[in-house]
Amino acid sequence: MSVQIIQSKCGLVLTCLLGQIILFAAPVQAGVQGKSYNVNVNSSRGDSFTACFQFNTNGILRFSGQNATYNVSADQTSWQAVTNPPSPVATISLNGVVEQADSVISGTGMNSNNTNFTFNGTLLSQSTCPAELPISPGNLQFGVNRENPFLQ
Repeated sequence: MSVQIIQSKCGLVLTCLLGQIILFAAPVQAGVQGKSYNVNVNSSRGDSFTACFQFNTNGILRFSGQNATYNVSADQTSWQAVTNPPSPVATISLNGVVEQADSVISGTGMNSNNTNFTFNGTLLSQSTCPAELPISPGNLQFGVNRENPFLQ
């Protein structure tokens, strides 16, 4: 193993300065915790719909009346979630990535009925989703109702 010694004082100062900047710079991390996203979803059944993903700071993801436990990668750039406890109708698993300094998410999902989902969404200005609407034929916020498109 060879060691190269920096010959100039200027090079040594710049190397030390750069090392200090890297050492003390706060890491810039994106993450979903405490944020909500308006999400466009497409399913393998041909359905397209919107949902709101609310990532609470306690590790719970709320979407379309469902609660899921989520985990975020160490570098805060990806996340995984699964409904918990499993829904009486279908279990849902989601995998996503965070992009553009946490303002955009995208990903895929699957439920226990073998329906696949792709989704992409944008950050909402508030940390919580708007209140869910009451169950009605035109409303996709159905919870465990069988008409919830995440459970089809």
